[in-house]
Amino acid sequence: MTRDEWQRVANPWRVVEAAQDDEAARDAAVVRIIDTMLEMQLVRRHDQVGYQPFSITGNVPMPGSGRAVDQCMLAAQRYHPESEWHTACAWLLEQLPRRQAAAMMLQAARVRPDKLGSSMWAVTAAQMVERQEALLRNLGMREHVTSPFASVEDLQKAGQRARHRLREWLAQGKAQHVDAVSG
Repeated sequence: MTRDEWQRVANPWRVVEAAQDDEAARDAAVVRIIDTMLEMQLVRRHDQVGYQPFSITGNVPMPGSGRAVDQCMLAAQRYHPESEWHTACAWLLEQLPRRQAAAMMLQAARVRPDKLGSSMWAVTAAQMVERQEALLRNLGMREHVTSPFASVEDLQKAGQRARHRLREWLAQGKAQHVDAVSG
């Protein structure tokens, strides 16, 4: 399978398992893990638990209810920010050296200025280095970087080291079922 095909696989654990032996699956798993980490840093840390529009009794068979409630409940459990996948990605982020993790997340959040309208993330690489303090604060990772990145190359090398480390962990099978370690 190609990297694009692996990225379309619904179950992230299947991609992680295949990543031990398949280079394309490893690339897709790294992208998926980084996307999940980015989602947690930019979106999920602001979510409130609050009211959830489903019921735990949704799995109880009711006459005429069909399976729509069952499927909604299963999807809600699988993609909830406290799911096994999200917990594993959060644990992996914590295991990376803090400066490297921050560089990797900055690079992942960046939107090239010519791609979308205006956003604080629509910056060139040089602008990202100039504005790193504000961007890191927005990611909730300002404390991860004690000394600022001096250049674009410095930032890129640190991010590259973090991605390389994730790839190594995937190849060794260390990223599989880390919920046992993190839980």
